[in-house]
Amino acid sequence: MTTFSQDNNKDINETIINFLGNRPNVIAAYGYGSGVIKQNGYTNNDKPQLNLILVVDDLKEWHLSNIEKNPNDYSKIGKYTFKNCNIKNLKGNTGITYLSNIEENNNLFKYGTIERYDLQNHLYYWDSFYMPGRFQKVVSVIKSTDGLNEAIKTNRDNALMIAAYLLNKKIVNKKELLTKLCSLSYLGDTRMRFAENPEKISNIVNGSYKELLSIYDFNKPYFKELNDEYLYVDLNIIKYSFMQYPMALRNHLTNDVFQDDIIDYLTELNRYESIDQTIKGIKTNGIVKSVNYASKKLAKRFKH
Repeated sequence: MTTFSQDNNKDINETIINFLGNRPNVIAAYGYGSGVIKQNGYTNNDKPQLNLILVVDDLKEWHLSNIEKNPNDYSKIGKYTFKNCNIKNLKGNTGITYLSNIEENNNLFKYGTIERYDLQNHLYYWDSFYMPGRFQKVVSVIKSTDGLNEAIKTNRDNALMIAAYLLNKKIVNKKELLTKLCSLSYLGDTRMRFAENPEKISNIVNGSYKELLSIYDFNKPYFKELNDEYLYVDLNIIKYSFMQYPMALRNHLTNDVFQDDIIDYLTELNRYESIDQTIKGIKTNGIVKSVNYASKKLAKRFKH
């Protein structure tokens, strides 16, 4: 089993494996978020929801099978949605469909399902940024494939290059660079205005900085390591590496690559997808579960 996280919590991973054992088979499974990956701002008494991404061959067929096996995962509207909604509407733009507030063995789970083809395409091309942004942070790899591992690596390499270009500095601190990188998926995200902890990005970076360093490769033609903390960045090499950019981003730009154009693309994409995902969540989780989930987010925001 290949992992990208070097400091996984074995007890949590075992809990996740047991949870997956009660559900239809998946191609790959990844844990993320404060319940799985260490983040600052949480005490030992906190027990956050365990967040999972499950990769399947056929999203609708997987859920129809799971409804029979685990009906309590679904609200009434969720069962109706998965049984009657067409696959295009189930996927939306992001490809992933979430169920949240699922109680099992004294733990609370949230899991999203996405088809392998969609996940790989998004990671390579950035036509959707919802999943690429997630995999730019540390994840706990429960189960994976060589093809998905390669797509995750390519996504991370592209994110590192774009973050360095957006900083627009010749000398950068690695922590500053990784903070910029982790912020890309929150540009334009409507949840950051209302529900998310405003310190979320710094908590992610500070809580898993060692792991972030281990999953990113700074041995690139546009980087020169000055010491353990600082890099020299050749911005011209990045600018003229236009053909290496993810295809959807490249199609948005002209050959004159401006930082503001990249920011505009990601901001608009994240804004649209965060709204779309919220609406889709109501259809699959129902009003009660969606309100409960949102209220916990708000409580966490105002706690900090």
